[in-house]
Amino acid sequence: MADDVGELIERLALWRTGDGGYDEVSLRERAIVALRERAPEAVPALVGRLDALLADHAAHLERVAAVTAAWDAWYEEGDALVDEHGPGAVFELERYRTVPSDSLPQREPRDEHYQDPYDLKQGIVEALRRIGDDRAAPVLGRALRDRACLQQAATALRGIHLDGAVPALLDAAAGIEPDDPAFPAVLSALDHYGVTMAQVRARFEAESGPQARVSLMHVMKKLPGDGAGRPDDEEIRDALVFLAMGRSATDRHRALSQLRALGAPPEEPRDPAAAGGARDVPDPWDGDLGGSGMAAPPPAGTLCAAIALAAQGNPPGHDRELRRRLRRMAEEAPSAPRAVTAVLTREPRSPDAELDLALRLAPRLNGREAEHLALLRALRGLTSYPPARAGALRALRRDTGLFVLMLHEDPALRAEARAVFDDVAEPADRERFAEYEALRLGTWGRLVRRFRRR
Repeated sequence: MADDVGELIERLALWRTGDGGYDEVSLRERAIVALRERAPEAVPALVGRLDALLADHAAHLERVAAVTAAWDAWYEEGDALVDEHGPGAVFELERYRTVPSDSLPQREPRDEHYQDPYDLKQGIVEALRRIGDDRAAPVLGRALRDRACLQQAATALRGIHLDGAVPALLDAAAGIEPDDPAFPAVLSALDHYGVTMAQVRARFEAESGPQARVSLMHVMKKLPGDGAGRPDDEEIRDALVFLAMGRSATDRHRALSQLRALGAPPEEPRDPAAAGGARDVPDPWDGDLGGSGMAAPPPAGTLCAAIALAAQGNPPGHDRELRRRLRRMAEEAPSAPRAVTAVLTREPRSPDAELDLALRLAPRLNGREAEHLALLRALRGLTSYPPARAGALRALRRDTGLFVLMLHEDPALRAEARAVFDDVAEPADRERFAEYEALRLGTWGRLVRRFRRR
């Protein structure tokens, strides 16, 4: 009989029906019916099988996370070394590294080809729900930590009682986004167990993860007031700024929309390329600025807020990731040159930590000519401010775009760029420019340029 139960449990993965018509019953459904008839012995077997699957998947995630963390630290060190030694050092970073590249861990073969048995896990949870035996409650609570089982486990716990279910359900809510299909099931389960505003708020206050704070705020907005008081929406502004820097266009759009709903954002930097001087630009939380629709990168106001956030070491435990995101945005976002320049030229002056981060981002920027010139002026101005002087000089000497402006057809622009260069150039910089000019113009180009200057 035990072998029969084990065989029935494996059939729970087979939820699809064949081509026999709408009345055909899946093998999963037939297995559930048979397991309900054998409930006394089936429940312990189902619990044991699910526990084993959950443990195997958790171990897989833990191994992968350890490898990913090592690689993230390696990339972080590489970025810091490029900031310190310049983009040209990218080909010789190995001699500066504290962790040699050939010592980095690799995923184990079992993790490279791992396939999550989510169909079987979901089938087991459904079988336990249909049987309705409280002996399954503890494993269902553990299943809330498994993304494949979350929705079904939350639903099952409305019929199977779990002592102390609220903390596990709040952890589950914190781990998913409010528009996730599983979120309503988690909310329903929290309501079933009588969650209070005070319980959710305590979990919110203890949480530093940006997405988790946003998700828990959403839970509190769904609860009736009970005197404990919901935190002010401003308390998730930092979390939303972090999420607006993400790779996912959907995440950015969602975060920017919520930032817009919070009210008046910080002043948007002005556009130095606008005709007739500076002009106001659209709402800095508007994700459509600088791109098209949901795919647009974040606008300058959001980037300014993110620079301030990362410079302060926030969000706690996530500031390194925010710096990584800012480096990527500095290279990709059309609004990045305006944001960095705004931080460098703000009055009253930006805190030194913000200036330092903006100066490290500056060599990565790719802006229009007017934006580039505005950045150069800002960097030149900071060379007279002692705390920022070294960073400003470093950024100017690494700005290969300065060479482009020094050879520009516009005499005024060319003269200003050369004045900036003359202020900061060392002999090695002049040699680099001479080589660049020779490659860019060639002999005939230099003769034409000399004739024009006359």
